[in-house]
Amino acid sequence: MQSPFDPLVHIDWKTPGGELLGLLQHYYPDIDVFTGPGFEALLDELSNEMPEVCFEALAPVLAGQGYDLWNLDAGGDDYRPVIVPVGQREAFAKRWQGQRGEPRFTASLIEPQKPAPVARKPAKPKRSKVKWLQEVHDYPGATYVHEYNYRNGWAAITEQDEDQWLCFLIDYNPWPPAEQDMLEHRTDGVDGADLTLIDANAQRTLWRRQVKRGDYSADDRYQYEIRQGDDIAVFGPADVQWPGFEEPCVVVGAEVFERQRIYEPEHLTRLWRITADSSEVIFEDTDDLTILPIGPRRLLFMQHNGPKCWIWHQDPPHQTIAAQPMPADAYKLRASTAYLGGDEILLFSEGARQNVEHSGYQETVLLAWRFNFITGAKTKAALDGFGSELRQDTRLLVTQPKQVITLRTFHGQLHVARGHGDWWVWSYRANTFGTQTLAWFWNQNSNEVVKLTSKDMPRIKPDVRYVAAQDRYLAFETGFVARLPVFDEMVEAKGCEILVFE
Repeated sequence: MQSPFDPLVHIDWKTPGGELLGLLQHYYPDIDVFTGPGFEALLDELSNEMPEVCFEALAPVLAGQGYDLWNLDAGGDDYRPVIVPVGQREAFAKRWQGQRGEPRFTASLIEPQKPAPVARKPAKPKRSKVKWLQEVHDYPGATYVHEYNYRNGWAAITEQDEDQWLCFLIDYNPWPPAEQDMLEHRTDGVDGADLTLIDANAQRTLWRRQVKRGDYSADDRYQYEIRQGDDIAVFGPADVQWPGFEEPCVVVGAEVFERQRIYEPEHLTRLWRITADSSEVIFEDTDDLTILPIGPRRLLFMQHNGPKCWIWHQDPPHQTIAAQPMPADAYKLRASTAYLGGDEILLFSEGARQNVEHSGYQETVLLAWRFNFITGAKTKAALDGFGSELRQDTRLLVTQPKQVITLRTFHGQLHVARGHGDWWVWSYRANTFGTQTLAWFWNQNSNEVVKLTSKDMPRIKPDVRYVAAQDRYLAFETGFVARLPVFDEMVEAKGCEILVFE
């Protein structure tokens, strides 16, 4: 027979607070802490915190209801929290002192921390509260919209149906979004998993289709097709099949530009230009490359691990010219480069700084650069606060004094997209604990910034994108898509800061 002192919950250090609280609610349904508005507030506060932070927050709340919170430690990076009435504290400790068998547990009482004295800060002017997810459209199933399958207000998603994959095109330009089955009128037996959306507009969609699946990915082969309504036609030279390319590709007008990474006999990135009736390799370099349209009729090829970049002209004779060297290496952040107009681009890189509370810890800060690739002129801004804010225990051994510091660091992925007017959307995605940036809205002329964080929308981490047909920003989540308030309401609720480029 199971004892009330036995652990019912077993988690590891990677378990976020939302999941932990859900387990405690399930196994301790009779404790008032895990019901009602108070529990919802705890979920808002702790849904993305690490277990130790959750225990510290739960201990005083449970103590107020007459309960102890214990952890049974078996010496690993896992936790077995147990909740018992305060009156059974001695019995619980005695139960686990004389234990036998494996694993051996050390019972630790998580005692409520005494509240630290709070320094009074000047009162900030209260801003109007706003409902961030104003209109919500629920999906019938899990729907993953990401940078590789979303194009200009359209997204292609696949869904498994018994022994085949389906493919749907979701049009986010109207509200609510419209959905179309991409296999409904096909008679060629194409599987939905073979289709990848690479571009979309109101007149047509452009797709990459896998036509051969080899024993290895290097043996896979692809073709292109253009779809107008229910009419499907081949795009590219007839009977040509291409190898797998790097995501995402770039489409400019009626031309597709792809990146092929080759590893043998030596590392090489090959850039392809594919039109309705031709294909050719237009550039090669030993480094990884990112392609950026810098109109009119120009492309910029940028190194990931070096400063070199080149201007390539779409019009014959397709001249390639070396541009000014970029001011910073960026690796994967090259994909977040944006064209601001004229000869100016927005670049991102990472910098390092020491944590203010502990000299042994470093933080990563995201840097934004405005760079003219013709003259070489550049300015830089540190994006302080763009990233994750988490609490970190600095102890290496449990016998050492406990010191919890706050790390404010960039540790994830950055996605940059056009917004309305002169505004851009910088979105952040990371698998870290703590409070996180969701999106910054940046105005390239005034350098105003409006900041959204996970405190504004607790328990969800949507990707934010602008849809011009609605003149609204949408929040994409796995289970739903929602319209954010009109932009003026967001500014009224959050206020603007000024980003200084020096």
